[in-house]
Amino acid sequence: MPSVLPPIPPNIVEITAPLLLGIVWNWFLYGILLVQCYVYSYNFPTDKRFLKLLVLGVFLMETLQTALSCADLYYWFVSGFGDMNRLATPYASSFDVPIIGSVVALAIQFFFVYRIWLLGNKGYWYWWLAGVICMISTVDTTAAFAGGIYTHIQGRFASGRWLKILVTTWLIGNAVSDTLIACALLYHLARQLKRKDGHFSGDALRSIVKLTVESNILTTTITRGALPS
Repeated sequence: MPSVLPPIPPNIVEITAPLLLGIVWNWFLYGILLVQCYVYSYNFPTDKRFLKLLVLGVFLMETLQTALSCADLYYWFVSGFGDMNRLATPYASSFDVPIIGSVVALAIQFFFVYRIWLLGNKGYWYWWLAGVICMISTVDTTAAFAGGIYTHIQGRFASGRWLKILVTTWLIGNAVSDTLIACALLYHLARQLKRKDGHFSGDALRSIVKLTVESNILTTTITRGALPS
């Protein structure tokens, strides 16, 4: 006798829309990443090996994340179509969203910390700034790992105070790290613009400053919207 599926609740859109739109958004960003990797490999063929390995590592991790998100999509909306039990199961999302995402963010943030440290001529103050950013990035990555492992062990999209603390720590820590990095870069760019004796023109530096501010606002806004209520 076939098993009886649980009824579809009236708020089904609130359950399925974030899952589906999140995966579609991930595909969109992966397409941008492909273009960025091509542009990087074409324009900077003589970069140091560790930079090329960093770009390759990020690309491979994002490729794995995109493939796993496709598996999630198939599990929830194709083979599990109409099955509310499937929608309550994280499947691979407990690994591809918090764990892979936090590892990619950690690698990129550490790279920018290294660049800020070099821009500051390895000064004493920059040791402290680099240490603070690295500490925050490590804490939020640890929280993301713990949240992903906890959800995987539960076998369902869990809730509760413990998970809320982990998710909030992960997202806020990530936003704080990005903000500190952006502020440090803006400081150096502003100094360069004020001196006007660097390799970049004033218009180029203003464009970089504008892009840095816009990117930081976008990151902070998305993070704030993702915080659990």
